[in-house]
Amino acid sequence: MTLHFLALAFAPVATLVTASTNSSASIISQVLSNPASVGIPSLSSAEAAQLHALNHQRGEWNSCQLACSMLSILIPSDVSLSSSPTYTPIPYWSAQQAALIPTCRADVSSATEISTTLRIAKLTACHLTVKSGGHAAFAGGSSIQDGILINLAKMNEVTLSKDRKTTRVGPGNVWSGVYKVLDSLGVSVVGGREAGVGVGGLTLGGGISYFSGRYGWACDNVVNYEIILANGSIVSASRSSHPDLYWALRGGGGSNFGIVSAFDLMTFEQGPLWGGSRIYEMKYNASLADTFSNFVTNAPNDDFAHLYLAFAYAPTFGGFIADTGPTYGKPVANASIFAELDRIPPVDGGDFTGVQNMTALSIALNQTSFSRETFKTVTFKNDATLIKDVIQIFVDEAAPLLNISGFAPAFAFQPLSLNIIEKMSMNGGNALGLSTDEGPLTIMNLNWGWNLASDDDTVYAAIDRFVSRSVELARKRGLDNNFIYMNYASREQDVFGGYGEKSERRLRGVRRMYDEENVFGELWRGYFRLD
Repeated sequence: MTLHFLALAFAPVATLVTASTNSSASIISQVLSNPASVGIPSLSSAEAAQLHALNHQRGEWNSCQLACSMLSILIPSDVSLSSSPTYTPIPYWSAQQAALIPTCRADVSSATEISTTLRIAKLTACHLTVKSGGHAAFAGGSSIQDGILINLAKMNEVTLSKDRKTTRVGPGNVWSGVYKVLDSLGVSVVGGREAGVGVGGLTLGGGISYFSGRYGWACDNVVNYEIILANGSIVSASRSSHPDLYWALRGGGGSNFGIVSAFDLMTFEQGPLWGGSRIYEMKYNASLADTFSNFVTNAPNDDFAHLYLAFAYAPTFGGFIADTGPTYGKPVANASIFAELDRIPPVDGGDFTGVQNMTALSIALNQTSFSRETFKTVTFKNDATLIKDVIQIFVDEAAPLLNISGFAPAFAFQPLSLNIIEKMSMNGGNALGLSTDEGPLTIMNLNWGWNLASDDDTVYAAIDRFVSRSVELARKRGLDNNFIYMNYASREQDVFGGYGEKSERRLRGVRRMYDEENVFGELWRGYFRLD
């Protein structure tokens, strides 16, 4: 990319933090005299010449124009400017995320390139964000208006160790890509259930899995993290190296501590398994609620079993429906723990269970949507009567909105049975603050979609009523719980407060230890912050 084109491309970009000619010159001179300061051992003659030419340009640059110009020289094959006529936006799961346009996108392919990008952002005071799978619902979760978007998609390594006990997984993978490699090798990892969900966000925020009864959540099964810290250094975090950081990354999210460039995941032998989904008429609500609640209680009797219970409005099935996801970690149909569920008849043609591999299971559950979306979540003590009442609240709040364009309301109950919570203590425990003393729990997660921004206020208000009514009902019955699952949370929810005072205080301490200058607090926009 020529410097002339850079100047033209940046002309219309809105100003963020204006850098004067002198300060721009000072920054560029620093890189010229000490390229190691941005993670580059030495500059080629061409790179040095381009930086010198950039240094002599007239006029003012804002901080991100300068950062992106420098990155276009230092990692040219991986940087694209949004103001360029050839710029191609990358897809996001929600329309709100996709609406934000960065100043430039760095499609990094190594930890070193992440380090250089971060150091340039820090040097120029340019905001940044990081995208793994892009499955957050709210604007700015992993997208940014102006600033640098660090896109991890090229970092999609999936490498099984020689002893078959760990797999190195790049953060740019989605889970179907991971399973496609591992299924062929007869092994698996504790990962996401949906094909299109990214490895990075799910693992750093917790990670519910079909294998959670045996092994806990995804975060409980990371052996080692390769991570780029706020100062640009690349370190490994494990039980023996930076153990405090290792603990914090197990459920504390990534945006407060660094940019993870690789996960080494505990790996186990795994062939085909039985599972899928079943669709039911709403008249079976009560029976399904009883069945799910009993499963959450009885799950410790069979670690191979997993079950969720969901409800949605589905015009193709004639209205509101129920959906279950029974899964068993062996190729065994209708294991005894599902006997109660098996007595409830699905709709004709609504049984999609069978023996299959993880790739097929993840694709079957995948929700490929680019409409407007929102999440919200709360946690309850396990109680069938509460579940039944919450189902009715869902219908009460969703039904009046059915005339909204593209309206697709859904919510689900996820199991936090005692065997799952017990597994969370493995390898030094995680940051989630959960304890078996609270008894078996149920996570409720909302996922509502619609088409038009003009309907945002109406949809958000209905969701807020649904959640507040449900929480108030649980509170009156002594069934409420403070835990907020990060991967299902909406932007305004207090995720870390839900982890409990002890965990939150420790997380803040780790953040200060590894980011004394609050670089990520100042520069990394989006997702859930400890600031």
